[in-house]
Amino acid sequence: MRSPREFAECVERPPFVLRLAENLARPKALLVPVAALLTGVALLLLGNGLFLTLVPLRADLEGFNAAWIGAIGAAYSVGFVVGCYLVPPLVERVGHIRVYAAFAALGAVVPLLHLLALTPVAWIVFRMLTGLCFSGLYMVIESWLNGASTRQTRGTIFSAYIMVNLTAITLGQYLILLEEPGSEKLFSLAAILFALAVIPVCLTRSSSPPLPVEARPDLRKLWNNSQVAVMGCFTNGMANGAIWSLAPVYAKNLGLSLTGIAIFVSLAIVGGAVVQYPLGRLSDRLSDRRWLIVAVCATASVAGLILIMAAHLPIHIVYVAIFLFGAAAFSLYGFCVAHANDYGSADEFVEISAGLLLVFGAGAVTGPLVASAMMEALGFAFLFLFTSIVHGAMALLTFWRMKRREAVAPEDRENYVPMTRTSPNIFSFDPRAENHADEETDKSLAKTEPGD
Repeated sequence: MRSPREFAECVERPPFVLRLAENLARPKALLVPVAALLTGVALLLLGNGLFLTLVPLRADLEGFNAAWIGAIGAAYSVGFVVGCYLVPPLVERVGHIRVYAAFAALGAVVPLLHLLALTPVAWIVFRMLTGLCFSGLYMVIESWLNGASTRQTRGTIFSAYIMVNLTAITLGQYLILLEEPGSEKLFSLAAILFALAVIPVCLTRSSSPPLPVEARPDLRKLWNNSQVAVMGCFTNGMANGAIWSLAPVYAKNLGLSLTGIAIFVSLAIVGGAVVQYPLGRLSDRLSDRRWLIVAVCATASVAGLILIMAAHLPIHIVYVAIFLFGAAAFSLYGFCVAHANDYGSADEFVEISAGLLLVFGAGAVTGPLVASAMMEALGFAFLFLFTSIVHGAMALLTFWRMKRREAVAPEDRENYVPMTRTSPNIFSFDPRAENHADEETDKSLAKTEPGD
């Protein structure tokens, strides 16, 4: 039986179950102010996840050859890179809410335009517009989340944002199962999701955010900072751009059903998502983070070679191979960013990371064009010959650079944080850039934005 003193201590100190409940509730309480923004993100990425798979499948049904489909995929990245330069001054001129509403409205219209002009040239223009829209939408959302967070809450909000990104874009793949790609309903559904994303953001009571980052990287400085990071982001952009643009067509030619295509694409996304954090923590403990870059490039290269022979393999082997490919290829970008920032100072974090995002974008423009030419000449399976060559070359380049430049000591490095490839403003939202983000927020509060 407890003594009166023990009973009093129990009353003063909550039992373990209550303390656990409080700890679980704390992140929820932190996310309440940004729930509307995260809802808008989820709707946007559900629509974009659907659209990423729908566009190449419908293009294939319309008889577009692989070269045209590759060009359509590259056009998205062109629009996205242009948006990184165009959006910040536009936000400064008219304000966040107006820019978000304008780009969301245009984004909702574009899927319907695809149905009005079923020609490759028109679709290239439409995909470029989509890339421009999402560049602007990501910038506004991320600057808004950054402005709504504090030094104490930034890590929680950042993690929730990453989780929403990965979950929504994965679930978006399965919306393709609602109708045949030849139906107009899926394009209408994408338009509806983009339009619905306007409502929670425009009705939010969160305060006006800081201005988005203007991405004006110094490429020579980036190259001198880390050749491995620059080439890694460029080759990763080439390979991932090719996969996003052409993997659904590859899976269809493999004989997979719509369900099989959705599983195939989503397994690559899930693979990249589940290994990022554990491999990132491993990279923090390695004497040289580049060993992990070599390992994931080699894994992606071998997985690509297996997928070349997918037509002759059991389907479960194909699914395992695409999971391993995604685990390696979709996590490489974050390791390259972390490696570059190991050699930079704290005040250069946003500049370096934003520059590498644009390098990735340049690769994502190039990759689909080269990969589609290989598919046109050699057959659909050779999509993964292209990725295998790219990743294999990157593994060799990284190993060569390890012999020529010493690694940064683990105690002098920043901890790895899982990253998305959304907009340059994501980097000022990253917890590793807390000081920089707080300074930018203080500066922005001194400015008055028209329309907000």
